Amino acid sequence: MERIKVKSSKIEEVGYDREKKILEVKYKNKQLFKFKEVPSNFWSELMLAPSIGKYFFDNIKDTFPYDFSIEDNTEEEETEEEE
Repeated sequence: MERIKVKSSKIEEVGYDREKKILEVKYKNKQLFKFKEVPSNFWSELMLAPSIGKYFFDNIKDTFPYDFSIEDNTEEEETEEEE
């Protein structure tokens, strides 16, 4: 899923998958939340909100189930061993 950089003091990027109804929110501290079962109107309202952070914390964060991870943007070299 492609995410869009946003202007917010806590949130770095957001992205939405309309088919799966998944909203991704990446914080500036690299925490990544994947919210499930998010109707598309929440995505539209989030992107049009005067404050993305306020809208997110007031309407999404404690409303929808989510998975959490830490996203590490450093590229790691992977080596494949053939047997």
